[in-house]
Amino acid sequence: MIVYAAKHLLPVAGTPIQNGAVSVDEGRIVAVGRRKDVVKAHAGVEVRDLGDAVIVPGFVNAHTHVELSFMNGDPPAGGTFMTWIRDLVARRAAADPAAAAAAASTAIGAMVARGTVAVGDVANGTWAAPLLARSPLRGLSFHELFGFRSAEAESILNAAATRLTEIDADPDVARARDRFVTVMTPHAPHTTSNPLLKALGGRAVASGEALSIHVAESDEETQLLRDGTGPFKEFLIERDAWEPGWKAPGLTPVEYLDRLGVLTPRTLVVHCIHIDHQDLTRLQARGVTVVTCPRSNQRLGVGKAPVPKLLASGIPVALGTDSLASAPDLDVFTEIAHLRQDHPGIAPAAALRIATINGARALGLAKDLGTIEPGKLAALAVVGLNDPADDPMEAVTWSSETVTPLAEAAWK
Repeated sequence: MIVYAAKHLLPVAGTPIQNGAVSVDEGRIVAVGRRKDVVKAHAGVEVRDLGDAVIVPGFVNAHTHVELSFMNGDPPAGGTFMTWIRDLVARRAAADPAAAAAAASTAIGAMVARGTVAVGDVANGTWAAPLLARSPLRGLSFHELFGFRSAEAESILNAAATRLTEIDADPDVARARDRFVTVMTPHAPHTTSNPLLKALGGRAVASGEALSIHVAESDEETQLLRDGTGPFKEFLIERDAWEPGWKAPGLTPVEYLDRLGVLTPRTLVVHCIHIDHQDLTRLQARGVTVVTCPRSNQRLGVGKAPVPKLLASGIPVALGTDSLASAPDLDVFTEIAHLRQDHPGIAPAAALRIATINGARALGLAKDLGTIEPGKLAALAVVGLNDPADDPMEAVTWSSETVTPLAEAAWK
């Protein structure tokens, strides 16, 4: 057993603790409290003093795409959202597999080194899941499906089932099954056919699995679902993916998914930028979690998610970095600061919950992660203070302080 002590401890599950400590045994938290009380309860145990620092729960990256990490330093061109999409698709098709895998491994290591302990990773291929399984991270690998033509839904599902069998057969994935699993998920309402959305939504409900879907990210998506026109229709036609005779539902993306039964308490709706009051009501009623990606949204020029309105409506919000195709890094610690820069009115404590327990709950990991409580994994991060007088909550949620994982704790 080891006791870790620091100037501040932010449990998230309770009030901040000054001169706090946490005792850890075999990777699990035994006790949390004031240093003098925890040390007294474990007399003779090694105490590691972290000094002027803040101990916090490890961060949860609820939405990312590590397989796109090869675009680091050279992301797709900006300009418009559709310009970015076209460039992304072209670069992905031409990517070197070995270079892509190396870049993904580097990105995963960087996340771990900056205090991330769990991810909701979205992938189209089969090779990213084994890389994640070999890391100490926990979470879900969402195997993402596309397909706008209704007649192709069954064949798409069958092919995906074969790929999932291939992923699960990987030795590293099999060994990590208690902490990392792969599930099917749809890409977005404007790229996935009605029957495919229904099938994936029904599958998630029947299995109790989480489902992650891009929703209301761009005006182009909203336009296609509203009246069947616009740049995204042109893009699908160019790629020979359009369904002749398709009729637009005439609904917002949120209403469309709700009518198909896709929105449930296990659904993560990612982005949710272009939503109205009725959409807020639907999201709240279905108990979904919204995942916001502030830096990606800014880079792509698609707008800001109405995070204050979501929180005021009782809708849980989690945090994601998106990919290195649209963000400079996959660092959740840095993403928290950008969230608060976008929405200065968000309380620091709320921002920390968004980056920890909200993501853990959305991914079904709250039993082990998201707060500092006895019985949970010691998957913690340590934020250094530039000045001992710094407010600990501000240091964690709106600063350039250093952050490291509590590496000594065998929380894997």
